[in-house]
Amino acid sequence: MTKVRVNMEDQELSQLLRMRATRYQAPGALRARLQVAFDAAPTPAMPERASGGVRAWGWLSAAGAFAFGVVLAMGVALGLGLVGAGTQSADLTNAVVASHVRSLMASHLMDVASTDQHTVKPWFNGKVDFSPPVSDFAGQGYPLVGGRLDYLEHRTVAALVYRRNAHPINLFVWPDRGADAKETVASEQGYHVVQWRRSGMRFAAVSDVNTEELKVFADLVRERATTP
Repeated sequence: MTKVRVNMEDQELSQLLRMRATRYQAPGALRARLQVAFDAAPTPAMPERASGGVRAWGWLSAAGAFAFGVVLAMGVALGLGLVGAGTQSADLTNAVVASHVRSLMASHLMDVASTDQHTVKPWFNGKVDFSPPVSDFAGQGYPLVGGRLDYLEHRTVAALVYRRNAHPINLFVWPDRGADAKETVASEQGYHVVQWRRSGMRFAAVSDVNTEELKVFADLVRERATTP
């Protein structure tokens, strides 16, 4: 049987993992896959102890090394955000829709009601630690009607309120240091959500207007936000 040499004592490896490894809560599906991998691997023989009571690992079986490699690869994938990215996106979509519905049910759509961007934008001064881009698109059929504070992604965000005919549109804005990301479109409970990230800011537009109209609105926001 092929043998794989491990040039690191178990105590040293454990200490390194405790110091350097990033901890994540693994999704249930990932835990299930790992359990299957461990169950399929044969149980390795207990390593002999060297003189002085120090455990000498020496050699690991190929099956044991494979199981260790599975765990290590999964850990790297989690650290790079390759596992669970879809879950995180779905969670954000759900949170955005929930905030939108809550604002309608509680009759608390706006803290400041105004069609003037020069009134809405200064209202956020001192209430959030960033300056949200505020524009009016009345000429294109998406008038600004106000704004409010909301809570998403474990932080206070700016919610800019627009209308498309009789349909309110919530545009959530907050800082996000990630790289620019193209728009994604999702639907939940009859509402549509368009999300994107640009210039250190995250945007999420949500409404019950049809997807195409919401995408037109998102294009208007992106174009105005990048225009000097």
